[in-house]
Amino acid sequence: MNGQKTGRIVISPEELSDTKIDETLELQRASVAGAIQPSMPETKSARRLILANWFYLMLAGALGAFLAWASIEPFFSDGIVFTGKVESVEPDASDSFVSPPAGISIQGRVTVSGVTVWRVVPGTSIFESAKPPKRLQLEDLKPGDIVKVMAEPVMSGSLLIADAMRVDPPGTPSDLTVSVSDLETRQKVVAFLLFPLVAGLVGLLIGAAEGIICRTFARAAWCGGIGLLTGLIAGAISIILGGIVYSIVGTLGGGMGPNATAGAFLLQMFRRGLAWTLAGMGMGLGQGFALKSGKLKLNGFIGGMVGGLIGGLLFDPISLLLSKPELMQGAGLSRAVGIIIVGATVGLMIGLTDLLTRDAWLKVITGPLRGKEFSFNRTPIQLGSSPKSDIYLFKDAKIDPTHAVINKLRDTYEISDQSSATGVFVNGRRIVKSQRLTDGDLIQIGESQFRYSTSESKAA
Repeated sequence: MNGQKTGRIVISPEELSDTKIDETLELQRASVAGAIQPSMPETKSARRLILANWFYLMLAGALGAFLAWASIEPFFSDGIVFTGKVESVEPDASDSFVSPPAGISIQGRVTVSGVTVWRVVPGTSIFESAKPPKRLQLEDLKPGDIVKVMAEPVMSGSLLIADAMRVDPPGTPSDLTVSVSDLETRQKVVAFLLFPLVAGLVGLLIGAAEGIICRTFARAAWCGGIGLLTGLIAGAISIILGGIVYSIVGTLGGGMGPNATAGAFLLQMFRRGLAWTLAGMGMGLGQGFALKSGKLKLNGFIGGMVGGLIGGLLFDPISLLLSKPELMQGAGLSRAVGIIIVGATVGLMIGLTDLLTRDAWLKVITGPLRGKEFSFNRTPIQLGSSPKSDIYLFKDAKIDPTHAVINKLRDTYEISDQSSATGVFVNGRRIVKSQRLTDGDLIQIGESQFRYSTSESKAA
């Protein structure tokens, strides 16, 4: 036309079938209506990770477990541990009523502050406090030496089998009198408190995590408190049941002495795994009880059970790698790693269970919570600027305290406008009162945008 070239836009079939074009058109329509800004900023991968349910629940569980370990470890002892003065040494002594574990023998004893401590051959490590430690024989001990003893009780009272003994420098404070029964009682009380404390603090932080992420701090306090209480009760029950299971299964195999067989070690892993499974069941129930959601209870139960099992099975291998009785180093480090793994795995499995079993959810496209996904674990779901809302949309003057509500409608969901001033938009059109949602719908409330998704899209 008059020597001028006419420009043409060519659209290929592949471009026509691209779903991004549909989304762009919807945003453009909404922009014309003044409802949605025509830009959808991409959520950075780091932000998506932090806001992922499974990730922050995993961190919450790990932190709760670490706090529990750090609180109780200073009072925890692996067996009977005390420092005392050597009174007598009998290298060749033996006694028929002492029944050693399979594969080892007991020969020699030393009396420390009135307590009889037997030597295990092989097994008991005796060394002098030095760098590097100097290995000794029982015959090298002499009355008046100050020794630190790490031992296991053989009989109630004052009879112990030593795991390790360390000769400390002169002048080291010693216990002039040692009550084995008092040490046993303290050990049992602290060991009993371990499971409830871990379950309680893991339940506290997992229960509070969602509210903290979404800045609904009142709900975080409520769910965290219920999580703490539920964890403490479940942990106390599980330590009793777990102890029974632990003892019954333990009678089926040999001991866990220095020369324990591979079969005995695997049995030990199995029975500890069962005990921790029972403890884990209660760690993730708090949020479900607090929000009265059966689905959240089920997710927490399954996640806690699997997490406890995995953490329990890993405890003994970690202990084998990290514990060094010959250096008077018990299972403190392995206990820390094992407990943290339990807490982290409980949180992770709760998040993954929710991810795998949810039927519908909203993903925040724009707004302060961009990248966060909200599963429909219960209905109705309130969206608004009130902190009491299920989805709290803060920092937006265009949003009413209760702006919209999502309800279950047979096999799908519908969103209802609660007579809001600025309205609710679905795919760029303001709804009159309510509208049934379909997979992929774009929802606009104030400045916040959401994408509605269902399990059908996940399967596709």
